[in-house]
This record gives sequence, structure tokens and C-alpha cells, in this order.
Amino acid sequence: MLNTALTVFILLGQPAQEQYSSSLDFHLVHQFSTPIDGGGRIEMTRSGFDYRLNSKVTDDDDLQFRFQLQRDHWNFKGAGLGSDDPWGEINTLDFSVQLMHKYSHTTKWFTGAMLRSSFEDAIEDGVVAGGNVGFVHSFSNDFTFGLGIGIIEQELDDPRFFPLFVLEWTLSDALRLTTDLSTKFGSRTGVELVWTPRNDWTLGAGLSYEYSRFRLDGSGIAPNGAGEATAFPLTLRATRRISPAFDITMYGGLVFSGHLDVIDSSRATIRNRDYDMTGSIGILGQLKF
Repeated sequence: MLNTALTVFILLGQPAQEQYSSSLDFHLVHQFSTPIDGGGRIEMTRSGFDYRLNSKVTDDDDLQFRFQLQRDHWNFKGAGLGSDDPWGEINTLDFSVQLMHKYSHTTKWFTGAMLRSSFEDAIEDGVVAGGNVGFVHSFSNDFTFGLGIGIIEQELDDPRFFPLFVLEWTLSDALRLTTDLSTKFGSRTGVELVWTPRNDWTLGAGLSYEYSRFRLDGSGIAPNGAGEATAFPLTLRATRRISPAFDITMYGGLVFSGHLDVIDSSRATIRNRDYDMTGSIGILGQLKF
């Protein structure tokens, strides 16, 4: 559901003459080992893909169906939380549908729904649902802004409300500020400054917020509990357009303010730890068809 801003921009940018379009994104990312407060170390490798099908339902209505699969492999080691080894491999699947309606020449509203399961053991363990609603307004040809609100259920916690922001600000012919992050995968949301020095290359610097909450298996220090991980990644990336249908992106960056929570089955937080700033590298690709 935190990918709503990206979905909105895909729907905003869909060519009017095309009734259907689709894309397949993939990512492989590694976050380097770093110390955890209180002892131990943590590193993580993430991989996955994201498929989107866009449909123009009427002249005023666009619909998008989205399916995502992601696998996060966490490696805890050493003392403290490292020796607790609270979780290992987390799988996330989600399916969402998003409707964009043209209210006027300059204003559109959007609404959507999602089913997600994020789990360590079985897919049925982590099923949650969510929804969102909001609007997007074009103040000029160079500036578009939107606001919305989303809600999603959480494992072993009350539903979570969160704001949605949509921004597309053209600063010059080659420079823009956008919430349509090129390094946006999983549950990342944020803003990116994009420079396009030539048609087949774009460079970007972005700051994002990353949030995930998932159901744990029946073993470990919190059997059938939940885990939560948050961080603020700062990324620099270069994207090469290989062809009109295929882009590839290489990126690196720093991860700030990493935080981990372990929640037991009675909803009590039994571990609450920060981890040090660390680096990350990744490769991303997009195929349009």
C-alpha cells in the first residue's frame, strides 16, 4: 500500500491511445553487515519482482492490477539480538487494484485496495488487507501534487494509518523532483531528484522510508509473533535505457536509522534495537510490453 504514489504516477502517465499496457520489474539488493545496538550484527539480501497491468476502462477511468513477490534473507550473527536470531527468510506477496478517475482537466482522484501476506513460515499466517483514497491536482504543466490517506491491517497490532504524497515538479528540461522513485521496491516511499543528461541515461539521488511488518514462525524467541523493520535509505543511481522496452538500473547508497522490533504472540515488544548506518548496492530492471 505504500506503493500507491508509484501506482498513481503510472496511471497518470499511461498513453491515452493504449487500452492496455504492462510492465515487469525485478530487483536484487544487498545491505551490508553492520553492528546492532546491544551486540550482534545484521545484514540482508532482498530479491523479487513486480508485475503491473494497466487498463483504460473509459475516457475518464484507468485501472491497474499489481502483483508483487519479494524475498528478504536476514542474517543475524554474534551476541545480543544476533544470537537471538529472531527471524531468517521473510516472504511477501501482495495483490492490489487501483482506480484513477479524471474529475476535471486538472484534477484526478484515486482509490485502491490490497491483500498482502508477509510471513516466515506459511502464506496464510500473514494475510492482511488495506485501502487508500486521495486526489492529484496539476497546478501547471510543470507542477503536480497530490494527497491521500491509506490504512492497512498489521500483524499483532491495530490497523496502521499513513499519509500518501504524490509529487511531480519539473525544475528544468533535464531536472525534476518526483515521488516516482526508480529505486522504489517493496514498501519504500520517498522523493528523488532526477537528472536526464541524454535520452538514454538518467541519474537520480533519493531519500526514502522503508517499513515492513511480518508474521514469524512457531520457533525462535517469539513463536508465532511478529517482526518489524524500518530504515531510511539514501540512494544514488544510474539508469540506462537499453531499448524503448527495457531499462536497467545500478545503484548504491547508505541506510540510516535502521530499527528492528520483535513482538511476541501476546503483542508485547520483547526486543527493540537500532542498528548502525550501513551501505547497500543493487541492480534493478524494468521490461515494458
